[in-house]
Amino acid sequence: MTERNDESLVSLEEVGRMLGGISSKTVRRRIAEGLLPKPIKEGKFCRLFRSDVMGLIDNLKRKRDEKYGIPNSG
Repeated sequence: MTERNDESLVSLEEVGRMLGGISSKTVRRRIAEGLLPKPIKEGKFCRLFRSDVMGLIDNLKRKRDEKYGIPNSG
């Protein structure tokens, strides 16, 4: 069975790596602050959609580019 990479679920540890190596505790804090979406619960595990994390990264890039006047390359 082939799974679309965008819609795969990733662990909080993997989210931390995707966001530059922050801890899963910091990821949980960002969720509580509303900076990351609520996770999907799989039994005792919490997961986020990879596409949600990538969307957050894209938004951070866009805000940086707007702040520093970097032309949109997309």
